[in-house]
Amino acid sequence: MIKFKELKRLKLRDGVLVQGLPGIGLAGKLAVDYIVRELKLTKVAELLTDGLLLQSNVAVFVDDEAIIRLPSYEFYLYEGARDALFVTAPSQPVVWQQYEVSEYILDYFQSIGGREVVAVCGTTMGDSQGVYFAAASQEVKEELAKLGFKPSPGGVITGACGLLPALAALRGLKAYVLMGYVTQPELDPIAAKHVVQALSKLLGFDISTSNLDLLMEELKKKEMESIEALKEAVKTRRIEGPPFYL
Repeated sequence: MIKFKELKRLKLRDGVLVQGLPGIGLAGKLAVDYIVRELKLTKVAELLTDGLLLQSNVAVFVDDEAIIRLPSYEFYLYEGARDALFVTAPSQPVVWQQYEVSEYILDYFQSIGGREVVAVCGTTMGDSQGVYFAAASQEVKEELAKLGFKPSPGGVITGACGLLPALAALRGLKAYVLMGYVTQPELDPIAAKHVVQALSKLLGFDISTSNLDLLMEELKKKEMESIEALKEAVKTRRIEGPPFYL
């Protein structure tokens, strides 16, 4: 099941679609959510599908007013020299629905003037921090390299981050993946910051990353507190001796 609701009829100018869904380090998801929030972008459409699960099960959100809401893809509009449609969701569709959802999104995007598709996510393929790319053509590869992004050393991109651009390329659209180098599998705001800066450079918008910097500091603080707590627990165990004797 796919149900699509258009909240505002669009006609994009040289339109770019930017997809950021949950994945390794939540780099792409966090980057797109951050841009949407900081630039106060307007939601223009949403897509409901029975393939979006939460915690590996069918579920709904309940807000602080006790109102339930189905998980959905959400589309946000950035209007600039080039219009951009930012797409995010709380999870990725189940495997057997990935192609169907991606094709539906591309149908909609092309119908409103879309020309370029970029998916953003995290990667552990690489040797240092920064943004890596995988392009759908040699021409796009050369363009991204000139902008200072690093070519992916190879491997596999799983899920919608690789699939959407690959399907877009089959339609003749300019398509590529931008990947922030991830150093931890959980939330990685450093990788997300690099992705935000990359998109700012590509699309020509100004955005402060100070709130991501604050998030980094908060995570570092919690990490240090956890380390200190662990050290104290080990120290106490050594003083008290083992919990039993043979």
